[in-house]
Amino acid sequence: MISKKILVIVSIIFAMLYHVIMHLDLYGPSLGKTVANSNSFLALGSSLIMAFVYISTKWRVDLNGSKVLVLYEIIIIYVLICYFRGFLNIYKTYTIKEMLFSPYAGLSLFPMFFFIVGINRKYFYFFNRFLFIYCLVIFVLSLPLIRYFELQYFLLMPLFYVIVTFPMQTPRDRILTFVMAMVVVITSMTNRAGVLRASISYMIIILFYVVLKMRINKKFITVIVFIALTVPFYLIYLGISGKDVFKMVLGENKLEGYAQENLRSDTRTFLYVDVFRDLKINQAFAFGKGINAGYASDDFETFNRVAIEVGFLQILLKSGIIGFLLYSALIISSIFMALNKSANYFIKYLALLLCGYFFMLFIENIVAFNLLNVVIWFIVGVCHSKELRALNDEEIKELFLNGQLKKVPA
Repeated sequence: MISKKILVIVSIIFAMLYHVIMHLDLYGPSLGKTVANSNSFLALGSSLIMAFVYISTKWRVDLNGSKVLVLYEIIIIYVLICYFRGFLNIYKTYTIKEMLFSPYAGLSLFPMFFFIVGINRKYFYFFNRFLFIYCLVIFVLSLPLIRYFELQYFLLMPLFYVIVTFPMQTPRDRILTFVMAMVVVITSMTNRAGVLRASISYMIIILFYVVLKMRINKKFITVIVFIALTVPFYLIYLGISGKDVFKMVLGENKLEGYAQENLRSDTRTFLYVDVFRDLKINQAFAFGKGINAGYASDDFETFNRVAIEVGFLQILLKSGIIGFLLYSALIISSIFMALNKSANYFIKYLALLLCGYFFMLFIENIVAFNLLNVVIWFIVGVCHSKELRALNDEEIKELFLNGQLKKVPA
């Protein structure tokens, strides 16, 4: 019988291959319809494997009766309901394909199952190693394609997490990580979300080295993080009150319309207006419209735009306020669990990474089947893992580098 570890490894490899092929086809040389269509089966294969692991293995013992297990199970059940509601939105044969194979519709559910990988200590080493090797190999392969606009950023999307592992890496891997990160940032300076995501990771590393030996009151950090998490909700309140939040933050846009090279372009306000208007018309604020739901947009000249560049709006459209509150509860519980109940700095700083992710959810971080979301759910699992939180700094570094802890002589 195939072990759970082998199944998880195969699922991760399938997800990585799918991510590369999808973004090569979208932002690089066209790979043709045959390759693009066949690629969907990699995502479906990865998803079905993780669904099988969820249903048929004893992964729940890794949580040891933790209350978060109940919350996670409720989220999975609720999202599955939204998934099956999606079949009610099928009105032409082509939307069945979209429902099953679109990374922004049916497939967007399945990265949540990688939470199972994060909570189990035995997956920690190989997941991190696979992710680093993936970034290194794809970085080298992407160099001849560097002329394609921002392709390297999309291919190396999980690099934001690899940067945070910097303090635990070997000296050689640190150099490679630094080189990869700098090249990606330089070649993607016009991608605000990409630069911001990398900047957050760099700031966490700087914080690591600055405060490593300083005593900081845990309550003070918790209060600061809590305030940071409330900022997006305050900004939404300002937006609902009629304030142009993005103009307040970005300043006046002196160029007419949208220009990729103009970092002050407001590309988000109209999305909020369109989605909120659609939800109001359909009376769907509470429960959303189903996992493959779209919204009407005059700007995109469509009545059913499925993909939304803003994760918050996407969750709201597909699962409603109920879905967003459940999603937020698990993310926020991960943050405070890691900050207050971790014996090592690494997991504490993963909490800060999740805090940055949550903030960006209101301006970016589209929920989809890609490596960004796979990594995020792995991190959420790590933050809820009692075994990993119990390790001290030396132990988690040893596990990260060698896959096992040193045996203490009897």
